[in-house]
Amino acid sequence: MTQTDRITVVGEAQGGSGPGSGAEASLPEAARVPVAAGKPVRGSNRLAALDGLRFLAALAVVLYHFVGQKPKTMEVFWGQPYTEVFPDAHGYFAYGQFGVDLFFLISGFVICMSAWGRTPRDFFISRVTRLYPMYWVAIAVSACVLFFVSNPFADRDPRIIFANLTMLQRPLGVANLDAVYWTLWPELCFYLTFSVVVWKGLTYQRVVIFAGLWTVAAVLAPAVDLPLLTLLVNPQSAPYFIAGMAFYLMYRFRPTPLLWGVVAMSWLLALHFLLAPHGGRIKWDIWSPSYSSLVIVTTVFFALIAAIALGWSSRIRWRWLTVAGTLTFPLYLLHDIIGITLLHRYADRVDPWVLVGSITAGLVVLSYVVQRFVERPVAVATRRWLKSADFGWKQPARRR
Repeated sequence: MTQTDRITVVGEAQGGSGPGSGAEASLPEAARVPVAAGKPVRGSNRLAALDGLRFLAALAVVLYHFVGQKPKTMEVFWGQPYTEVFPDAHGYFAYGQFGVDLFFLISGFVICMSAWGRTPRDFFISRVTRLYPMYWVAIAVSACVLFFVSNPFADRDPRIIFANLTMLQRPLGVANLDAVYWTLWPELCFYLTFSVVVWKGLTYQRVVIFAGLWTVAAVLAPAVDLPLLTLLVNPQSAPYFIAGMAFYLMYRFRPTPLLWGVVAMSWLLALHFLLAPHGGRIKWDIWSPSYSSLVIVTTVFFALIAAIALGWSSRIRWRWLTVAGTLTFPLYLLHDIIGITLLHRYADRVDPWVLVGSITAGLVVLSYVVQRFVERPVAVATRRWLKSADFGWKQPARRR
């Protein structure tokens, strides 16, 4: 098979939780980046496996929120202790929270892929139109549920809505309107810092240097107590983005000892932050999984992306996976407040598993409707408007 220097840009990932769409584009001739003694980039194949993994990650997070939440939260949602609702399943579904880590891995891979050969302007437009339209729709829906539907966990402070609309609520010191929004800040910081490399022009060497500098910053920032730098580099999330970028370089060129070294270091740091007794993401006093299970889960995530980077999933081209991938961002953003409100309202009337299954299926359908008839048209219109705008610093002509 003839190799070319053309590549399909697959799914501009989001945050949170890193779900993305299935847009395609080809790199121009000027975007070629040769590597000595390396393979040229693979031919134009959709990475349907990434779409499938993205959807599975979102589904894992959904089921975690419905079945595997911390005990006190479960009791509020269901009106009774989890030991009476899901006595055996709760501990297994608690691992669904790590679907976010898989999101970040995929995001590092896909953002590096989609930014290759793009101008800073194109990169900015692609990120804005990918994130904000669906995010604003989700905020509108969540705000309506919180303000107009009775539930015991609503925070009806309008200031929270205004701050959340900026997506800068974390540095502003304002709570997330929906708990799942926490993943958007690490994504936003990744885009912001990575845009410096995009501005210079992506090359193999520049991406590797960026990955190395980010790794050093993620280690040193908390060690020397630099709050601003820690806020920007997101040490707990950084290893996944960095490994994702390294995996993309393997996919675009070829695996090298250097890239495997970046991946290995990222894997070690990911486990370090994950297993930290204090300051890590796991509340050990509430849920105490075995260290070995966490190592296995993290290793499986890295192995899955490695399989895609090495081309082992190239035969997977099912169309339905691509469709599923487009639903990931809406499903991730919409499921929490809508889902737990329905759980709370019908928990004492419907069998728990039937209720979880029905709500999850309904949310998937809702995600398709929103993506197809709201997110996509708004994103297209926003992209068209931004592309026609003048991004230069030249002063516009005065009105006559």
